[in-house]
Amino acid sequence: MATPSSIPTRRRLAIAGAFFGMAFIPAGTATAADYFAGKTIRIVNGFPAASAYTLYAQLAAQHLGRFIPGKPNIIVSMMPGAAGLSALNYLEEVAPRDGTVLTVPTQDLASQQLLGAKGVRYDAAKLNYIGRATANVPVHMVWHTTPVRSFGDLKRYEIITGSAFSTGTQVDLPRAQNALLGTKWKVIAGFRDDSRIAMTRGETQAGVIAATLFGGQYKSWLEEGAVRVIVQYADFRHPSFPDIPTIMELAEAEDAKAVFKFLVSLATVGRAYVAPPGVPTEHVAILRRAFDAMVDDPAFKSDAEKRGADLLPMSGAELATYVVGIVRTPPDIIQKTREAIAPR
Repeated sequence: MATPSSIPTRRRLAIAGAFFGMAFIPAGTATAADYFAGKTIRIVNGFPAASAYTLYAQLAAQHLGRFIPGKPNIIVSMMPGAAGLSALNYLEEVAPRDGTVLTVPTQDLASQQLLGAKGVRYDAAKLNYIGRATANVPVHMVWHTTPVRSFGDLKRYEIITGSAFSTGTQVDLPRAQNALLGTKWKVIAGFRDDSRIAMTRGETQAGVIAATLFGGQYKSWLEEGAVRVIVQYADFRHPSFPDIPTIMELAEAEDAKAVFKFLVSLATVGRAYVAPPGVPTEHVAILRRAFDAMVDDPAFKSDAEKRGADLLPMSGAELATYVVGIVRTPPDIIQKTREAIAPR
């Protein structure tokens, strides 16, 4: 039997080096596939129980764990506040950076950050995007009694459009169109009642609605000709409205296109899943693979359909690239956006 003294020096050094290297292999690397075994993943939900964000959080809680090695338990943890900002700030400042906390972020997380919204303490470009379950494309409809048949008519007729809020898509997009495209929207902000129902009473003539709602709650309005959809607020056409132009198609000047691309970025973000910054890349990769498998799973699709949840998935890597691009919007375009959406 060879004794330590009889083993050549180079060989002894090689053996020692091999053992030394094995001793210092990061544990997470060796067991990444089983990292989530026995753990609980929390989906922190920053919105009320009846919101669409909650619906998609619940869907992931029901199905995502089946596709994660180790099959962790997944629960929804309610943290409503500041229209979803509380949950995002929690991810930025408090949540463990190990992949065990996710959220369905507010769809305008990037634009709020760049416009300096009060309470934003996160950096959207540094979050880890797991994937998007669906886009959320707002469309502008007019009541059938108006003379508007196309977008061009909005430059000839003053049309009253209402919103329950003083900021956001329902007021920002019409104001920006007035400033940059010459439309004549008359925006009534802070409308106390549902501005869509107000159309039926003749109090308003137009309203903004999610494209997906025409497949359910407002389907009869479209089928019976009660409303006409004039424009989509996205940088792509929603499958439900392949013949309706987007605001990006209608804007001709490059600076106007850039402003609208920034404003409609929320449509592309839609209902997504994100993890905090600083989560190990191997854990992010596991979650992304699980998400991709989930949205392609028949049981998940069937459950989403039963719950009335639209699906238009985007991979986490693609969504991350998109959001980073929005966060890098040039300062002069942000300034033009501020000016375009300012009340007049």
